[in-house]
Amino acid sequence: MKKKLFITGAAGKVGSGLRRHLKDRYDFRLLFHRNIPEVEPNDEIVVSDLANFENMVEACEGIDTIVHLGIAIVQRGYPRTRYNQMIMETNIQGTYNIFEAARINKVPVVVFASTNHVTGFYEQEGIYTTPEMPIRPDSMYGVSKAFGEALGRFYYDEYGISSYCLRIANYPDTEEVNSTYPPGENRWLSARDVSELTACCIEAPRPQFGIIYGVSLGADKKWDLSNAKELVGWEPQDRGAPSP
Repeated sequence: MKKKLFITGAAGKVGSGLRRHLKDRYDFRLLFHRNIPEVEPNDEIVVSDLANFENMVEACEGIDTIVHLGIAIVQRGYPRTRYNQMIMETNIQGTYNIFEAARINKVPVVVFASTNHVTGFYEQEGIYTTPEMPIRPDSMYGVSKAFGEALGRFYYDEYGISSYCLRIANYPDTEEVNSTYPPGENRWLSARDVSELTACCIEAPRPQFGIIYGVSLGADKKWDLSNAKELVGWEPQDRGAPSP
């Protein structure tokens, strides 16, 4: 029997890539905020806000792994104070709801989409970064994701829920890198690589907590990926193109 995944943020770029690449391996229950894209006939659909605790508890019933991708999204020019409020509601309250729903429903694994912005100031200063280094978030978005990582650590230590925090780099949701993509090869993450990384976390043989940088192959890497193989047996397979 296939494992059933509850994927939040299923309409986003990462969620769309995971659905394409993992649909033959897993059954899906998909969370959408408002608009529902085209889905597979057997996909289960949930329409809700992440901040609705009761809905999240119900949505996690009978789930084998939660893949938490949902984030606050706004258009350019949105007032900063309102954006920060949305981050509190979605990235902080919503992430707490997901981990607590996992505990209530005895979901054994949570894969949490974090970000390289948790350690963004190292990158700005050109410092090669490892998962063990202290956080240095470069934005409220990074702060909110650091909170999610701390929740993952707590729910693993306190309740034994395997929690994998994937610090995802630049993900354009293309099967092949575009050579004109501004961040270039040192940040690019392919759809196949992020999907395989997620699957490796789902199938890891023992409960554990881990922070893993998600980035494909390429020169001049900014982050240490070595613990990914040690924790879950993942190594990137795709290679980005050099910056123009």
